[in-house]
Amino acid sequence: MALKATLIALLAITVGIYKIYLHDLVVLVSGIGRVIQPLSDFPQYQCHRLTHPLLESCEDLWLDHTSRKLYAACSNPAVRAAWSPGGNTYDLAGRAAGGGATDHITVLDIDHPGADGLHGVRALPFRDQHGSAGQEVDLHGFDARVIDHGRRLRFWLINHRPPMDGLTGELLEDATGVGANSTVEIYDLDVRGGADHLVHVKTILADAIVSPNNLVVVDDEGDFLVTNDHTTRASTSMALGLFLGLGSVSYCSSESGECHFASTGKVYLPNGITRNPASGLVYLAESGTGSVTVHQLTEDRRLVKIDQVPLGMSLDNVSIDPEGNVFAAAFPDIRQFMKAFHDPYGTVAPSTVMMIRKRKDMDGTSGGKDRYEVVKVVEDRDAEVLPTTTTAVQDPVSGRLFLGGVSSTFLGVCERQT
Repeated sequence: MALKATLIALLAITVGIYKIYLHDLVVLVSGIGRVIQPLSDFPQYQCHRLTHPLLESCEDLWLDHTSRKLYAACSNPAVRAAWSPGGNTYDLAGRAAGGGATDHITVLDIDHPGADGLHGVRALPFRDQHGSAGQEVDLHGFDARVIDHGRRLRFWLINHRPPMDGLTGELLEDATGVGANSTVEIYDLDVRGGADHLVHVKTILADAIVSPNNLVVVDDEGDFLVTNDHTTRASTSMALGLFLGLGSVSYCSSESGECHFASTGKVYLPNGITRNPASGLVYLAESGTGSVTVHQLTEDRRLVKIDQVPLGMSLDNVSIDPEGNVFAAAFPDIRQFMKAFHDPYGTVAPSTVMMIRKRKDMDGTSGGKDRYEVVKVVEDRDAEVLPTTTTAVQDPVSGRLFLGGVSSTFLGVCERQT
């Protein structure tokens, strides 16, 4: 009898652990009950690819819809597959074999396709404050803002620097146990002067910048929130952090370079982050739960969760349009996504873009219903056209979608059909 009671108790504990820590993850990875649609189910868009060496491995995008320019943080897919701390790959030898830090900010003039249809594609070289060649960068997420009355465009870039020996300054051969020496780099582009390069302003290195994935600027002073997808710089804690919600979001001052942990409560593999300038609400993609969580930023610079919107898929980056609609890049088949990540030239994966918008009834309120509704904007079950999407932004003028992928060898564009 005692043994039976013990077994029942152990079973109850096991079921409880599964429900609390594993259920969402199992569903996200397995895709149980998920219907993945072909691109033909979305005739409101006509999609095509932009293929160019400068448009490979574009993990994050930022659209300046006023100047009509798209900026992308791009790389070499082979280098990304070898050296990507956010994806738990720390192969410095593979990084070197792929050409090292070849990452760049690519620019497209979105209203001027040109004869080749590539929108004047070009890269912005990195320069120091004296105009000399700047530092190498290993890019991840980024944000940008127009500053100085429109004279300059300022970039906040996550840089996953390889670890160095503290005494010799030489790169370590094995980064698995120590992770990346990640920073946030601030660069300026002289828009008014027609500059074709980025000038370094500042490097921010802080204990609260642990394993940065993405960031968003939150005020005119350039303060920003940055997501940490790991609990430490090394990869060994990622699984534990995923199960227990040990990720974090940090608040940093661009002026002082000081940072502190700002998230309150559990955060399950925080990834993309964006902010609604009108309401001040912060939207955070939690890859570990397949949800976008909604937060308020308090006066003491802490994040308080006020809502959660389940999307049912593992998520990457999020962006927001002027109307407050949030666009989320999602992975309908995460196992195939991982295959494509490690074999970028030989494997493709399905991709999905979801939109979250405020629900309103005829009287302008939510009528007691959920405050948000989720719309599947576009999906490519067979990976016919779209990249293995990790970021999606919408142009509010034309309705076009621009899609980038960390492991994709091209950029995707979906034209809205009228």
